[in-house]
Amino acid sequence: MKYPRKQIRLKGGYTTNILYECDEFLLAEKPVGLPVHETKDPNRMDFTRLLGNHLGLPELRTANRLDLGTSGIVLLGKSSLHNKEIDSLLDGAEKEYIFLCHGIPNWKEKRFECFLKDGNKEVKVVRSGGKKAITEFKMISEFQNLNLSFGVAKILTGRRHQIRVMLRELGFPILGDPVYWITEPKKKEPRMFLHSFRFCFTDLQGEKQWVETEIPEEFNLRVGKSIPFANKTE
Repeated sequence: MKYPRKQIRLKGGYTTNILYECDEFLLAEKPVGLPVHETKDPNRMDFTRLLGNHLGLPELRTANRLDLGTSGIVLLGKSSLHNKEIDSLLDGAEKEYIFLCHGIPNWKEKRFECFLKDGNKEVKVVRSGGKKAITEFKMISEFQNLNLSFGVAKILTGRRHQIRVMLRELGFPILGDPVYWITEPKKKEPRMFLHSFRFCFTDLQGEKQWVETEIPEEFNLRVGKSIPFANKTE
């Protein structure tokens, strides 16, 4: 079930959409380039505090995290009273991301499993000592003239940089990724082209729900056309 979006303009010129809201939590769309939560610099703006201040929710808490360069759906709890239930909701949710990547694979669908180990700035694929990560990839469109592909990734585990590391490992790094490129980019991209697009979950009353965003306009501008992508059917 989809809900009407409620657009909010935050301090600093950022815009977000509230995609779903109930008494205990909400789902909102994080803008690209904004930290999802407070960093080591307390003066740096972050999405959770900006949204909490705007809505008058001082206890607003990020349940799932997105990288600085990733935009899209974030689950946020309104009060510490329901942290356990919201974390359980997140664990059972289905999360899908869309991306633009370098290259055109010779496959349309691929399930990728590996073990990932956190480093200081980079996550690496390892044979032992890491945590298992699983992602299902599906390529939707290819742009031969740009040597780019548009696809969707469904994550079955929630490891740090999971999609980014896996696509680099497969030989198709995400466009604009400042860390996991194979050959040094010839030009600076306007953003990293990874977006948390769809979130399917069971609410606290046991009902199945889902929300999704629009494809970010930067994606369409980068390939020079409106990217066709069928929405989820109810």
